Amino acid sequence: MLLFLARRAAGAVVTLVGVLALVFLLVSAAPGDPAALAAHARTGTTFVGLSPEAVADFHRRYGLDRPAAVRFGIWLVRAASFDLGRSFQDDRPVAERIRDTLPATLLLNAGALLVALCIALPCGIAAARRPGGRLDRASALVFDLLFATPSFALGLALLLVFSARLRLLPLFADPRLGLKGVVLPVVTLALASVAPLERVVRASVLEALRTASALAARARGEGQIRQVLRALRRSGVPLVALGASIVPSAVSGSILVERLFSLPGSGGLMADAVFARDYPLILGLTLLVATLVILASFLSDAAAALLDPRLRGGGAGGPG
Repeated sequence: MLLFLARRAAGAVVTLVGVLALVFLLVSAAPGDPAALAAHARTGTTFVGLSPEAVADFHRRYGLDRPAAVRFGIWLVRAASFDLGRSFQDDRPVAERIRDTLPATLLLNAGALLVALCIALPCGIAAARRPGGRLDRASALVFDLLFATPSFALGLALLLVFSARLRLLPLFADPRLGLKGVVLPVVTLALASVAPLERVVRASVLEALRTASALAARARGEGQIRQVLRALRRSGVPLVALGASIVPSAVSGSILVERLFSLPGSGGLMADAVFARDYPLILGLTLLVATLVILASFLSDAAAALLDPRLRGGGAGGPG
């Protein structure tokens, strides 16, 4: 088991460095001079009018006069000591800017995952108990529509109904208002990711209820509720794997949701950093997101290996 986890950890580190290198190359090749964009972000003036001396001083101050490979290597070394550099837009430490916005993003994603599970579990179980019935067909239609609808379209619909029409919830998200201030973005992100969870729960429960052991248990008089609970325990591996796979789409979807509801989170911060060509901030946020995604995948692999020893590299009788 330890050897299995060590291999996964080494692969995660290589993946993380590869993702950071790719993002660095892409943002470095993007058009637009960070000096001019930073001047606009700081003063609101037009992009033109900066003297060559001012541009050269900006490049020298932030190391932009060095080759890209050298800049990336320096950034990696500093990031290893938790120094993510300073933002081009306001010269604040990148770690400080991320720390200010991270709680809202974590609250949004954690709340969305909890709501999605609360919807997916009962709906998937109910659909599996009577496959092909009215509830199963209706839920399949609803969840297929949710899966095909972009998160920003779901958010707009909820805003129109609950904020503009009924005036029950605020138009802009505000965590200081408690649950009322974040319920719309949380529900929006949850609805965007609930469909695959419901499908996995339904398939796992349905498969377990159709096994020979389940049929024999029913013949002995065992109730269907106990069989459903046993099926949920057996479906731990696919549910854990799917939960990890939802993390990337949830993180990317939260960018749109945060912008739509004006939630001061890391998603909106990433959008601003991209438009401003703020390399240190983009890399810092990429490091955060990639770490969360890879960590979720790593924990998924570890949980799956604990639940099913056959998934370990050396088999059930291998090392660990």
